Amino acid sequence: MSSPDTTRPGPGRPQPADRKPLRRRLGLVAGGAVLLLVAGWIIAWQLVALRVEASLGSWIDQRRALGDRIEHGPMALGGFPLTVAVTLRQVHWTREDGPTLLAAAASEVVASSPLWNPFRVTVVPTGGGRASAAGSWGSVTADAGLVVAVVSLGQHGPRQVELTLRNLDLIGPGGAVLATVEAVDAHIDPTPEPESGAVAAVPTTLEVSGSAAGVRPTGVERLPFEGPATLSWQAALRGAVDPTAGLPGLAMWRDAGGVIDVNHLSVSWSPVDLVGDGTVALDAAMRPEGAGVAQVQGVAEALDRLVALGRLKPGDAALLKIAAIAASEPSEDGSRQRLKAPVSAQDGTLRIGQFPVARVRSIAD
Repeated sequence: MSSPDTTRPGPGRPQPADRKPLRRRLGLVAGGAVLLLVAGWIIAWQLVALRVEASLGSWIDQRRALGDRIEHGPMALGGFPLTVAVTLRQVHWTREDGPTLLAAAASEVVASSPLWNPFRVTVVPTGGGRASAAGSWGSVTADAGLVVAVVSLGQHGPRQVELTLRNLDLIGPGGAVLATVEAVDAHIDPTPEPESGAVAAVPTTLEVSGSAAGVRPTGVERLPFEGPATLSWQAALRGAVDPTAGLPGLAMWRDAGGVIDVNHLSVSWSPVDLVGDGTVALDAAMRPEGAGVAQVQGVAEALDRLVALGRLKPGDAALLKIAAIAASEPSEDGSRQRLKAPVSAQDGTLRIGQFPVARVRSIAD
């Protein structure tokens, strides 16, 4: 008895010749789906690109209407397929704020957004950036080797701004370098959450926090410190202020009860460590005024360095040490003495306790 032939297709089993059209149809369907996805992606990119370009152009026109002078070369779109990027070359911005001229420039600025999140914009002057302020008092220029601003947009403008600066040089009149800073990182919240509980008489309109590392002022050889300084801060602006209104706008902000709450400020510059907080406002002469509390460690070491530099007599340093020790308490780890003293600025004088230490100039000068 012969065995059945299993090589022959049985009833209902697709013939080999029938499989080829099926595979061909599946391939055509898959290819069509890919083409549709690619076409949809290209259309989506074009729509987002047009929106970003229009938004940037509208913002520039708005700033010009407010008095800013903005010049730049033609806009160029790029970044396909994952991002939308607008490139502007030879960007120059200037604004007159009373007797002061504010300016910024960059050889090329790229504003880009991921296609899936057009409300997150990264702005980068690719060759670094420069900003300056000049007036009858002289000029100050800031040059940064790297500038990155990441802006999260909302319905009515920026919601969050992350600012990164690297290799920053602060230059004064005559080209003299005032200070160098290795790194600045700041977080700016222009739409802070309303305070819980009772409604504040002067609401918070802006919150800024950040840090600066590798701060090296010039002339440090004459100061009782060594190495670079490190700073960190957390502050809140209370009261609405128009940054385009100049000194009149600041006066209106002051008269409406505007203040700056410095919730935290720390400065570490060997051998001194300072931590403080307080409130700052403007007086009738547009001079900063306010009050706070500072906790300082390393006062004795700083006095010893001033004696070694010949800037303080040993007898005077000894008396200051005694006064500092009398007003100090052990630090948290018990290794050093910590001086806690009130700090105030009033009537143009900065005081630590009852001792005047510096004059405070008007910002209108």
